[in-house]
Amino acid sequence: MSDPPQQCGMRDTCGSKTVFGKQLPCPYDGPPKEPSSLTRKLLRDVCGPEFEFGPVCCTHDQLQTLGDNFRIVDKIVSACPACKNNFHDFFCKFTCSPDQGSFLNVTSTQTTNSNQVAVKSVDFYVGPQFGQGFFDSCKDVKFDASNGYAMDFIGGGAKNYHDFLRFLGEEKELGSPFQIDFPSISTPPFTPLSLSPRNCSDNDLGSRCTCIDCPSICPVLQDLPDTGSICHVGLLSCLSFTLILTYSIAIVGFILGFLIQSTIRKRRERRYERLALSGETPTSPRALVGAASLDDHNASLARGLIDPVETVQPKQYKLNTLLRKFFYKLGLTTATYPMLTCAIVLTIIGLVNIGWTKFDIETDPVRLWVAPNSETRVQKDYFDEHFGPFYRPQQIFITSVDQENNPVLSFDHLKYVFKLEEHIRQNLVSNPNNLTLDDVCFAPAGRGSPCVVQSVTGWFGGSLDDYDEDTYKDRIKRCARSPVECLPDFGQPLAPHYVLGGTRGANLATYLDAPALVITAVLSSSINAPDAEQQQAFERAAEEWERTLRVFLENVKERAPTEIGLNVDFSTGVSLQEEIGKEGNTDVRVVVGSYIAMFLYVGLTLGGGGSGSGSIRRSAQGSKGWRIHWLAATSWIRNYTLTSHTLLALFSLVLVLLSISTSVALFSSMGVKVTLVIAEVIPFLVLAVGVDNVFLLMGELERVDAVHGLYSGNTNSPNRPGWGHRGRGNGRISPEDDGAPENGDGEARMMSPTRTTHSSRHFPNPTRYNHQTSSLSSYSSVPSSAYLNPSYLPPPTRIALTLSLVGPSILLSTLAESVAFLLGALVPMPAVRNFALYAAGGVVINGLLQVCLLAGVGIGLDARRIEAGRMDCIPCINLPGQIALPEDEDDRNTLDEQPISPDRSNFNGTGYSAFSAYGENRGGSVGGPGSSGWLGRFFRRYYAPFLLKPAVKAAVMIVFGGIFVAGIIGMQGIELGLDQRLALPASSYLVSYFDKMDQYFDVGPPVYFVVRGVNVTQREGQQKLCGRFTTCEKMSLSNILEAERTRDQSQQEVLSTLSAQLQSQPLFVNTNELSLLSTSQPSSYLSDPAASWVDTFFAWLDPEMDTCCRVRKRNPSVLCRPRDGARLCRPCFEGREPAWNVTMEGFPEGAEFVHYAKWWLASEAGEECPLGGREGFGNSVSFGNEDEIVTSHFRTFHTPLRTQSEFIASLSSARRISESISESTGVDVFPYSPHYVFFDQYLTIASTTQMILGLGLLSTLLITSIFLGSLRSGGIVTAVTGMVVVSVMGMMRLEGVSLNAISLVNLVMAEGIAVEFCVHVARAFMSAGSGAGSVSGAGSVWAFGAADRAKGQKERDERMYIGLTNVGPSVLSGITFTKLIGMCVLGLTRSKLLEIYYFRMWLTLIIAGALHGLVLLPVILSIAGGAAFPAQQEADEEWMASAIRSGYEYAPFLADDDSVSSD
Repeated sequence: MSDPPQQCGMRDTCGSKTVFGKQLPCPYDGPPKEPSSLTRKLLRDVCGPEFEFGPVCCTHDQLQTLGDNFRIVDKIVSACPACKNNFHDFFCKFTCSPDQGSFLNVTSTQTTNSNQVAVKSVDFYVGPQFGQGFFDSCKDVKFDASNGYAMDFIGGGAKNYHDFLRFLGEEKELGSPFQIDFPSISTPPFTPLSLSPRNCSDNDLGSRCTCIDCPSICPVLQDLPDTGSICHVGLLSCLSFTLILTYSIAIVGFILGFLIQSTIRKRRERRYERLALSGETPTSPRALVGAASLDDHNASLARGLIDPVETVQPKQYKLNTLLRKFFYKLGLTTATYPMLTCAIVLTIIGLVNIGWTKFDIETDPVRLWVAPNSETRVQKDYFDEHFGPFYRPQQIFITSVDQENNPVLSFDHLKYVFKLEEHIRQNLVSNPNNLTLDDVCFAPAGRGSPCVVQSVTGWFGGSLDDYDEDTYKDRIKRCARSPVECLPDFGQPLAPHYVLGGTRGANLATYLDAPALVITAVLSSSINAPDAEQQQAFERAAEEWERTLRVFLENVKERAPTEIGLNVDFSTGVSLQEEIGKEGNTDVRVVVGSYIAMFLYVGLTLGGGGSGSGSIRRSAQGSKGWRIHWLAATSWIRNYTLTSHTLLALFSLVLVLLSISTSVALFSSMGVKVTLVIAEVIPFLVLAVGVDNVFLLMGELERVDAVHGLYSGNTNSPNRPGWGHRGRGNGRISPEDDGAPENGDGEARMMSPTRTTHSSRHFPNPTRYNHQTSSLSSYSSVPSSAYLNPSYLPPPTRIALTLSLVGPSILLSTLAESVAFLLGALVPMPAVRNFALYAAGGVVINGLLQVCLLAGVGIGLDARRIEAGRMDCIPCINLPGQIALPEDEDDRNTLDEQPISPDRSNFNGTGYSAFSAYGENRGGSVGGPGSSGWLGRFFRRYYAPFLLKPAVKAAVMIVFGGIFVAGIIGMQGIELGLDQRLALPASSYLVSYFDKMDQYFDVGPPVYFVVRGVNVTQREGQQKLCGRFTTCEKMSLSNILEAERTRDQSQQEVLSTLSAQLQSQPLFVNTNELSLLSTSQPSSYLSDPAASWVDTFFAWLDPEMDTCCRVRKRNPSVLCRPRDGARLCRPCFEGREPAWNVTMEGFPEGAEFVHYAKWWLASEAGEECPLGGREGFGNSVSFGNEDEIVTSHFRTFHTPLRTQSEFIASLSSARRISESISESTGVDVFPYSPHYVFFDQYLTIASTTQMILGLGLLSTLLITSIFLGSLRSGGIVTAVTGMVVVSVMGMMRLEGVSLNAISLVNLVMAEGIAVEFCVHVARAFMSAGSGAGSVSGAGSVWAFGAADRAKGQKERDERMYIGLTNVGPSVLSGITFTKLIGMCVLGLTRSKLLEIYYFRMWLTLIIAGALHGLVLLPVILSIAGGAAFPAQQEADEEWMASAIRSGYEYAPFLADDDSVSSD
């Protein structure tokens, strides 16, 4: 059977539609014709050797037009021979094939301007094999100048071959002059064109493409380590499952052990009871119920009461003795010479505060959060130095109020957008320098050329005049499909996702349904080669215009919703810094409010009421006369004004402010700048830490006053300090007054073998004074015989004794906190380091001021004021004596009026009494806030005995063990990052802008892979970087970047398949598959092909691109301009030997390379030559000397990054890719993107946190062990501190707190403050002392024998009871409540940053610290605490307490709990 006759469908040209239109072919159904020799040569040049022989259906004119079109396309696709040759074959067959009539059918004709009949539309039948192969060969071809694909230009961004062919056949100005349709089904007599398509992976030179354009031949990269996969047991991680299982087993074992031990103990008790009833063993009426009798009980009692003190007390702890002596001398000196002390201290403070002259605030976010020597900071500085600072974007999001009924792309909305943009471009003028957008914008072609404004208006040429409500939609559709057809004035194509928000990856029926418009105006960040002054002047000019734009857009944002139904959200270059500054200003009121609240709290809780109020109240209640009520009220008011401590509270807050001021001045003088974190946090931190100690000092002073106060020895006297029984409040009381003891019982009861020492050292000689005075300065000289209390000590001595008791605790907590804060200085981030320095300095200075000024001067003068009977706040006024009210002695409550014992625990552990709720004001207790003492009695009577019960201890250990396990589990979910919206006021316009950005902006940040340390002017260096030529290294930079980018595509395909399977079979979820889905984030985070300047530059030199690199024929040293004609110019490498070819043989090197590179970077990219380097690569190369290229960069884009974890992962991925490139090529490569410098901290913040907290715990262990004199007790304090930090970290995820520099600072503070919650209780436990006979192992957990173990446990319980009742109320009210007051005020802030990162975290810290310090720590210490060291006592009550505890039990463990003595 013979072949059908050859036939054409069209031939030759028959004119055009318009004068300037393209020529249209003529319909022709005749046979093909033999071309002339000239036409044959042209045919062979254009379409190849396939048309060397035989007739054709095209003419010479058609071939010239076809060749011109090919030259335009080749500039885009020539890098891939397969795509280029398939394109040529496709249109050569379409135009010249002698069998044209078999696959082409002219479906309509038209009349041209020359009155000829021309083709209007045709059907072109193409076989699916060729169509698919043609598309596949071109779909991955890159176009470097646009960071995009050639398919965007030649195929309208087609995703399949049908769309590709449809785009090629559309009638358009820059395409086909007539319509070409591609029916999918052919009808006889037509048969589809069936050619064998070229594949990019074929080995012949006419097909083989490089890795960049053909992913199938890219090198196979090694699989990435599976770092994101998490081991799961069901829905729990393996760690969580293991912890829960271990904890459950431990609880079961603990309960079983407890039950077994209880059973054994009960049997022993029953056996003991039987022995006791039988009379075989002598019993003590005060023996412990349920405890075995201790063999040495009676011996201990006798020995404790008879032996001298040296034999009773254990060996002293020398460090504690030295500290006690030091603080005693310090307190005595400062209290004796208060004015001199003030003068010296304030002089030093004043000199240090001169440092305020060097005060400076750091606002640059880069200098705040990035260490100067950090890798990303150095890389950013390098990038800015060689390529200039990054641009300043101004961005606007426009959305419709009613998108469903009135979309944002309606014609009316579009007209409004055009007017808005026109005003910004032309009419927006800044004040005072009258700057416009043209003065500060980024213009790629140089000053005076069009600005880069990415907007949908660019698709319309900046005007809607040529469009109406019908035609504008077609324009949007066409431009979105083929941006190259709608170039804006600055010459770069605008992909739809740049100007239409929410379209990338969205299932939109059409681009007209886009939910948002995006306008981005790019301002230049520098001018060419500026000096420092010029650069600063340019930045000021840009900021001035940005502020003008911000004011204008704020007005538009307010009016647009009502005027046109549009929402306008925006951000300018100055917006973020301005809004953060507003936020900082609003926080000043919160700080001031905290200080006012703290002042009120301290002033009210330190004072109020006095002893005798209860009897006054009872007398008033018992009498019906109004006079008695009036006298009672008057007496109470007078008493309150005497015993309140308002001035002391104010003085303590002044010291806090002074410590902050001094710390700022000190470090300012050292060049350490203040940061936003310091300004916001330090006032709260120092306030919370600094005010605590005044409660501890006042509490200890009251306990000292209970023994050595003015009236402590006489409980029958109704008088208070400074209140004469017969006269005014001047303290004139003679020994003959009936208020004094009539016998020596009181003195005998109060004296001890050590009393003579105190009397001789501190009591003045009575013969030296003949009278008394009410002057505050004279109280240290009053004879002891003049007072009701024979054990009276003057105020300076009592202050010294108080400071000797509390000073070591203050030193311990201050040292532990300051060291923990100083460890934060190890963090390289300046904001964190500076905070650590300021915080440590503030805490240390505040501690020094408290022990020097607060204790000796403030509290000392306050004690003298009270004894002098002077009014608080107005000490120049002497208060009258108290009015004696009738009182029936039988009405006295013996429990309330019980005489205080010289034992500081009063057999009941009377504690620190700084708070009115727990002040036990017996008799003459100075400054007591009241007689109710509910908090102190609560600790003494209920809380401490309850907590020390064995069952309660077990429950506490179980509960807190569970909290610890839960904290570790919660820590696993902590995220990294800091949402910048939190740093903004809630009402800021930037909040909605960032929301719109996350929702609609589909463009990721740019990323630059900077290359240095390679000589790119030599062939070896070129081959390490290029990717489009045959001799480029297989693992070159360009090839690796493309392979990394395509790695994510295959991963997403696998995940899509897996997701579909899991949805179809949800009951069969494999844990490995679940883990894969949970970590299904991109591995490279690269979305677009890299713009390789090397490949584009060499392509620009290709002589076949005869409109690109051209020189004058007569003078080849002169580069031709685009408008110069072919008659004057020739291709640069025309006739070059060796010729330009894909093997890189003829490529320039050395000085010639630099010469042509500078030409290329100055050439304009346009329609004639889109490969020009000025617009796309103008700043990609940095030149050094005349013939040297110092560095260059390869640009691409990240995928859209919306979460903090994605930003962090993008940096990590970019670094991994750079390291891979450097390892493969030996070239120094690093990545740079504007956000890297802020997220660099997160790559190491986890390890940094571990290091800082670990060192903090280690320092806590060392300090507490040294100061407590016990490694075991120090270890317990450290462990509890660590548990507090774990609890805080475990709550971070639930509170919405991420791990960042701010939360790291808070964790460092948590560690320091947690120590404060613990050390006072621990030191009180250690200072409680051990009874005689208990030295040899009683404090040891591992004592041998049942009796020894029981005795050791009893001894630890006693010490813990005394320590807890002593300091527990102070820790609760002085440490916990003071911090809660500040945090409650902080909760009123409008700042989300302060609310989340300070209020929530600190509230968790306070609660966790109080619970661990007052519940868990006492339990652990009572179980396993170290052996006690009795302090070197300066007061005889310590010795007496030790002797008494040797033989008598304390109340909570007595059988007669309800007896009077058990109070």
